[in-house]
Amino acid sequence: MLSDPDNAVPSWPPLSEEAAVTILAFLQHFTECFESRYFGEIHRYYEARTQANRKTDAPPPVSDPPF
Repeated sequence: MLSDPDNAVPSWPPLSEEAAVTILAFLQHFTECFESRYFGEIHRYYEARTQANRKTDAPPPVSDPPF
């Protein structure tokens, strides 16, 4: 994953207002359809990561009391 979206492509072409709105509507619709179709896979992925993080979080050492 790229950390800076401005560096994702060398340059963006100029668009008319209508073209920008049309492309945005398409991307939003595509994202909604993608999430609907792959909700189970996405949910299982994040659930597995959450559970893995819970298992690896070790409690602080008891030998070092807070006071």
